[in-house]
Amino acid sequence: MHMEELETFVTLVREKNFTRTAAKRALSQPTVSVHIKNLEREFSTAFIKRTTKHVSLTPEGELFYDQALQMRALYKNLQETLYQKKQQASGLIRIGASFTIGEYLLPKIIANLHASHEQLDFHITIGNTDAMIEAVRRLDVDISLVEGHSHSRDVIQTSFQQDRLVIVRSPLFKKPIDTLEDLHDQMWVIREEGSGTRQSFDHLIAANAIRVGSRFTFSSTQGIKGSVSSGMGLALLSEAAIQEELHHGTLEIVPVEGLYEKRAFSYVLTKGTKPSRNIELLLDYLL
Repeated sequence: MHMEELETFVTLVREKNFTRTAAKRALSQPTVSVHIKNLEREFSTAFIKRTTKHVSLTPEGELFYDQALQMRALYKNLQETLYQKKQQASGLIRIGASFTIGEYLLPKIIANLHASHEQLDFHITIGNTDAMIEAVRRLDVDISLVEGHSHSRDVIQTSFQQDRLVIVRSPLFKKPIDTLEDLHDQMWVIREEGSGTRQSFDHLIAANAIRVGSRFTFSSTQGIKGSVSSGMGLALLSEAAIQEELHHGTLEIVPVEGLYEKRAFSYVLTKGTKPSRNIELLLDYLL
């Protein structure tokens, strides 16, 4: 059994499609088929059930997939053990980050880490929480930092920091808001579905039975801040994302006592893998 064949099998299980697996592994589709057939021939059993639209696992394939993840982790651990003998952190860290973390927390963390380990390179992908969790699941990134929750069985999510979200408005906002009732029928500027901030907004509205007047949806925190600063409406945003605006007075926190949301910032790793030394260095700076 070759590790390339094992990697192809793991990718096929995640993608559930030979064409996407071939693209992901930079292989031809016939080569993907050969890799799977070689594994099935070696173990004298069928791992894959093929249909015209997608593939699924046989019971033996389910067992082999769980063991394959462990073999893959063991192999990478051996690589890392030998790598650590060099005593110098180097190489590429692929990081996925949701918008609040990627735009307001991660730059300082990366700057501090790079100052101590100059041979490290970084590739940062920023998107909403769902997209970044999927990036980890599909092995497009080594780790993701998010503020929402995952229900995927292929990843493990661990909290590393608490965050608080508050309702903000512009000083130009005309209507007085002093009580919960004053929030009814207001205009809100919100994030899109799949965002961790959107999850928190939906929870705040439901938990307090707030009637929403109208909604404007943006796919970035910067877009929300710009709109609200212009007097467009209200928004629920992380305190970590609005420090500059609070300092310059372009945004202010709505003074309804006790009305805020708490959530956890988390890091997400692929299930069944041991963090590499580079990822462990990053986690040291996170924690």
